[in-house]
Amino acid sequence: MAILIDGFNLIYKFPDLEEMMYRHLLEEARTGLLEKLREYHSIKKTDIRVVFDGKKRPSYTTKSERVGTIHVYYSLDYSADYLIKQFIKKDLNPRMTTVVTSDKDIINYVKRFKARVIKSEDFADTMTREIEEFHAGSLPEKEENPEVSPEEVSFWEKLFKTRGKK
Repeated sequence: MAILIDGFNLIYKFPDLEEMMYRHLLEEARTGLLEKLREYHSIKKTDIRVVFDGKKRPSYTTKSERVGTIHVYYSLDYSADYLIKQFIKKDLNPRMTTVVTSDKDIINYVKRFKARVIKSEDFADTMTREIEEFHAGSLPEKEENPEVSPEEVSFWEKLFKTRGKK
């Protein structure tokens, strides 16, 4: 199962990243999304491809790169929509790909190829929930600094004293 993501569409579904975009911190917002996706990948172990509109930086002609386990594509002179459609069109088994976008044009196009679609806001919620659940499950079972009452101390002292007398 592979996930193909409309990058900027998903960025705006995370309040912290959306704020970065409004503050014109494009690179930081992209990096933030990729970090969230890397964390999600560490839980789900699925192939993730992200497509961003335009160039990585104004003078760059990088078409793609790997950020950890995430495949990142830049559309350069095309739109991300166009690249996503091309990925699905050329996919040998598009039914095994889930496209993450809220763009109605992309949704209608990829459904013709029987690819699954998850709206960006739903995927953002799912990601956030699964990451939180993962971290909640990895919390230590015992308290860092447990408080022990004098009665409990007395109980254990008596127990160990009687065991040593045998």
